[in-house]
Amino acid sequence: MAGAISRKQFLRGDFSGRKAPLRPPWALPEEAFTRLCERCGDCIRVCPTQLLKQGRGGFPEPDFSAAECLFCEDCVGACRPRALRKEPGQRPWTLQAVVDAGSCIAFRGVACRSCVDPCESRAIRMPPRPGGISVPEIDAALCSGCGACYGVCPVGAIRMQAA
Repeated sequence: MAGAISRKQFLRGDFSGRKAPLRPPWALPEEAFTRLCERCGDCIRVCPTQLLKQGRGGFPEPDFSAAECLFCEDCVGACRPRALRKEPGQRPWTLQAVVDAGSCIAFRGVACRSCVDPCESRAIRMPPRPGGISVPEIDAALCSGCGACYGVCPVGAIRMQAA
């Protein structure tokens, strides 16, 4: 269907389809990734949390509404053309969680800790606020970009974006 956009594109506000899609952990830079990736789906099949889905153009993309990344490296091991490649000391990606204060119910005075509890790296904290409800604060240095906070947010106030 010409001119149709996917639901994910719409929700990302990417009406033109020009924003670079998110890629699996340890993906090569976009040009090299799209040149090497054969769209075979092997990385998608081995993902234990089913985070990876077939995205635009048939390329794998993380879907944080479905799962989080465990950084298990199964996708890297399954990638025969080596479009996913882990180098020593390399971070899996530059993604980080960002809270949209305009959408977050804690910023509207509703007690909510949905994003805090699943954050294993403890990057999300809710320090006490005198006279008010605690609101989430994300420590970018601690955020791994795993996405555990994304799917559990009851109002979709968390975005995963490149740091």
